Amino acid sequence: MKQTLRFTLLGLLLLGSISACKKKSTSTPPSTTSDNVVVDIPYTKSVTLPEVPALPLSLPFEHTDTFATLVDEFISPYGFTKADILSVTPVSMNVTIDNASPQTFNFVDDSAKVYVDAYNGTNPTLVAYVKNIPLNAKSIDFTVVNTDFKDYFNSEYMQVTLKCNTRANEGMANNSTFITNFKFRITAKKK
Repeated sequence: MKQTLRFTLLGLLLLGSISACKKKSTSTPPSTTSDNVVVDIPYTKSVTLPEVPALPLSLPFEHTDTFATLVDEFISPYGFTKADILSVTPVSMNVTIDNASPQTFNFVDDSAKVYVDAYNGTNPTLVAYVKNIPLNAKSIDFTVVNTDFKDYFNSEYMQVTLKCNTRANEGMANNSTFITNFKFRITAKKK
């Protein structure tokens, strides 16, 4: 049962992870200053997860996942390279449950945090969190932390860690679909 719980929360982690996201139609047009180009890049991802039975207690949970950042794919349309990137910061993060599903976020207890780190790193950096998740919520807006994760983003691989507690006696219905919308800002030297 603990393995099933880990799989479910891993799925939530993947919802917020950058590498699993697919590029939405277009990004915000780049803005420029005298020295920099600033591009906001939106991504979205849908994931369908299996049923998780309700457990009689709340458990602290931490799970780390490693993924490819695909940095070259993200920046190549804008005419700059990894060497030109000055900063990468989160702008917004939202997770919504498909309206066709009766599932809610009641299976997550009160709050969750998302951290990034280098592959096999030991210095996790908080990038988003949510507190006071209301009962019966079908959408969660995370508060992003204005933190630069350029060094992690520029690497081929990055780690994301989700930390939260499960809510006692709450489960997740089979085939619940979660949609994550994530936007991050790249600031690069103008060529």
